Amino acid sequence: MSEKNALVPLGVSPGSKPLKHSKWERYARYRAQALPRIVAFRKLGNYAANDKIAHNNASRLENKPGVKARISYLSRQEEDLIAEKRRRLEEFLWSVHESNIQDLFTTEDQINPTETGEIANKLDQQKPAVSPRARVVPRPLTELDPETAKLIEDVREDRRGRLVPRLYSKVQASRELRAMLNISAKEAPRDVTQLSDQELIATLAQQARELGIEIDLNYRFAKPKKPEE
Repeated sequence: MSEKNALVPLGVSPGSKPLKHSKWERYARYRAQALPRIVAFRKLGNYAANDKIAHNNASRLENKPGVKARISYLSRQEEDLIAEKRRRLEEFLWSVHESNIQDLFTTEDQINPTETGEIANKLDQQKPAVSPRARVVPRPLTELDPETAKLIEDVREDRRGRLVPRLYSKVQASRELRAMLNISAKEAPRDVTQLSDQELIATLAQQARELGIEIDLNYRFAKPKKPEE
């Protein structure tokens, strides 16, 4: 059989070529980054399906021969995979660091403007000189966009039965970012040209000891020649 008629062209690894369907290609890349099936499937824009439907649809998609081979191929690219995981972690930490708690709350009149308006009218009739103030309440979790919702660490129920969200710690995100980006060092290491004569000799002696080499260093440095008389 000639190379032209071969089912799999010679020299081409299964899964090495991007999938023609853009959503399948994106799903394969998400899975190669070790994202769970449901998360990878939802990142394609399928937020309406419940978890069971999302998992079943993701499983059917992943079992397609081309998709499965593509995921296996991409998963072997260790350096690229690690770099992508690091990028995702850094992106999430920056999102937490820059998050705004106001995005999780709204005023009661925005949630139920008709009911709040009726209460305000009654209060106005009783006390016309006082302007009622709308109470601040948590936004319904179902109305939050996915990018905001993922910044919530946990949800607690208050006395009124409302779910109050709590964001991830900005302080912790800042610590992890500083460690990841190596910006927490108190002082940058000095260049060799910045060392004094004594510091340079001490550094060379230390390196020699670490390498198990004996060197003879003296502290006498050449003095500039005197101009001829």
